[in-house]
Amino acid sequence: MKVGEKLENNNEKKSSAKPKKLSAWEKMTIVRSPKRPTALDYIDLIFDDFMELHGDRDSTDDKSMVCGLANIGSQNFTIIAEQKGRNTKENIERNFGMPSPESYRKGIRFMKQAEKFNRPVITFIDTKGAYPGIEAEERGQRRSYCKKYSNTF
Repeated sequence: MKVGEKLENNNEKKSSAKPKKLSAWEKMTIVRSPKRPTALDYIDLIFDDFMELHGDRDSTDDKSMVCGLANIGSQNFTIIAEQKGRNTKENIERNFGMPSPESYRKGIRFMKQAEKFNRPVITFIDTKGAYPGIEAEERGQRRSYCKKYSNTF
């Protein structure tokens, strides 16, 4: 089944049902559900191919930020996405979806690469915020964050 067919079938199911007014608590349980789709789920659904690339070329790779190259047909894209885990082990590996300075530097690296090769950038943002630890500040959290977003505009 092609992506368009999947989305179309999904929309048909949703459009036939009358929307229910959700309470604040019901909305919160949906947002925090481990069954909720992640960035990698959307990437797999939307794109024909995806190749994840790693590292900020300065220190290490932070798995809370997924970056790579994707395509739909002959159109290539650069993907930058925040990724949470589905269980405790994955969440620890992905730092509970909280980007570190390395994540922001990796994002900048791929934005610059996209600009160089004239590729559109698609971002998937799903985060609680940057990692709040002292060690993140010592490694330049604020500077990396500001630099990433100043490069975006």
